[in-house]
Amino acid sequence: MDDRIPAGRLADVAVAAARTGGTFLAGEFRNGEVDAEYGTDDVKAAVDREAERRVVAAIRDAFPEHAFHGEESGRNGDHEYTWVIDPLDGTNNFASGLPSFATAVAALRDGEPAASAIYEPLPDTTYRAEAGGGATANGSPISAANDLPLDRGTVSLVVGLRAVRDPDRRTEAERIEAALSARCKRVIQTWSPCVDWGLVARGSLEGIVCFHPDVYEQYAGELLAAEAGIESESRDGLYVGAGNPETLAVLRDAVDSAAAGATESAEPT
Repeated sequence: MDDRIPAGRLADVAVAAARTGGTFLAGEFRNGEVDAEYGTDDVKAAVDREAERRVVAAIRDAFPEHAFHGEESGRNGDHEYTWVIDPLDGTNNFASGLPSFATAVAALRDGEPAASAIYEPLPDTTYRAEAGGGATANGSPISAANDLPLDRGTVSLVVGLRAVRDPDRRTEAERIEAALSARCKRVIQTWSPCVDWGLVARGSLEGIVCFHPDVYEQYAGELLAAEAGIESESRDGLYVGAGNPETLAVLRDAVDSAAAGATESAEPT
C-alpha cells in the first residue's frame, strides 16, 4: 500500500506553519529594540527562536511523528519526512528595520522536496508549491517565464553563510558578482533569499545565482521556482536559474568565466 502523504496536504500544512511564524514576526517588526546577538556577518535574534517554535508547533499538530531541521534548533528526529525551516529569512534586515524578510518551510520525503511555502508577512504574500502540482502566490498560479533582456534586467546573487565565512569562497563569490554585473543591469544581494525566490518564481527577477546557499532557504525556494517553470542548472554548490534558456546560458557563462578567472589567478607564473 502506498502510504505517501499527498503533496497537497503537505503544502497546506507548510502554508499554515509559515503564516504562523510570519504573522508573529510582523507583529514584532519595528516594535522596540531587537533582542539579539550581533556578529559581523550574522544576527541571532530572540524572534527567530520564537518564530521557529511556533512553526514547529503548527507542523507537529498535523504530523507529530515527523522529523525537523530548523535553522535555530538544528536536526530533531529521524523520519521518512523531514521539515526544513527558516523561521526568519532576513534576520539582519529585520534587526535593521528593513522590510525584507520571510518565513520558509519545506517538507522533504526521503531527502527530496515534496512541498514548500514562503510567507512574506509585510506584503501579506503567501507562496505555495507542491512537487508536480505547480506554484501559486496568494492562490493564483505563477510563472517564472521572463524575456526581459539582461541589459535591462536584475539578477539575485545568494551567497551562503559558510561561503561568506570562507576567504577563498568569499573571493570566488566576489568574482561571480563582478561577472554577473558585466552582463546585466543590476545584481542584488538582499540578505533575504526567500523574498528573491518569490520574485524569481513570479517572473519579476530575470534570474538567480546561489553560491553554496544555506539549505534552510534553498529547499523551499528551489521547489517554488521549479514548479513555476524556471530554467535551471545545479552543480557543486552552485545553482543558476533564469526565466528563459537564453538568459540561463548567459548567467551560466558568467559563472563559468568567474571560475576560470579563479583558476588562472591560482596558476604559477
